[in-house]
Amino acid sequence: MKIHAIASVLLLAGSSTLTLAARIPTLNDNVITCNQDSRCSSKIVFGRSYRVLQTDRFIVMVSISDEGAYTRADVSIENNTGISQNLSPQDFRVEVISPRPKVLPYVPPAELQNLPISPLPAQKATRPGPSFTPTASPPEASPAPEALAKEVTPKESEEREAAQKHLEVTALPPGEVIRGRVYFQRDIKAKLFNVVLPVAGLVFEFPCSTRH
Repeated sequence: MKIHAIASVLLLAGSSTLTLAARIPTLNDNVITCNQDSRCSSKIVFGRSYRVLQTDRFIVMVSISDEGAYTRADVSIENNTGISQNLSPQDFRVEVISPRPKVLPYVPPAELQNLPISPLPAQKATRPGPSFTPTASPPEASPAPEALAKEVTPKESEEREAAQKHLEVTALPPGEVIRGRVYFQRDIKAKLFNVVLPVAGLVFEFPCSTRH
């Protein structure tokens, strides 16, 4: 599978694409989409490429990859609202737009089967999944050898460990960050889809595309 960047125009232009998207149930109010917007950027964390949506209330980061029969999303959410927020990965979903619209639900950890053994992110990232880079941008520079050899702090080690666990239902205190993995059913024929994360009345959408 070759991964390629997707321009936001694919989501906004073309009657056929708009018709397909309209068939998928979604929340229309307070939708924040990762597109050609200053709020949407990219970042490398623990050897994985993340897309980052930043608002006054939340910073939401997502990295997508394929794992066997599942689509895996590594999620990070920072709460800047000033009050505790209830988060539930069961509310997350993947909305396939083409070639055939459908909703792919969250898969609880107890129902996951035959997951491939993931290497440590510091050594080798999981096989890349669909790209959700909406615009072409210069590739990020590879870390210098001295940076790779830098001693990992206890905080960094704790954050890395948290990122490798399943994301759980939680109350996220103000000023805190939660990290973890979320799995969805996978459609191997999907070419264009959105990773949709409802958070405290907002809906964060990360458009993705694949080329088979």
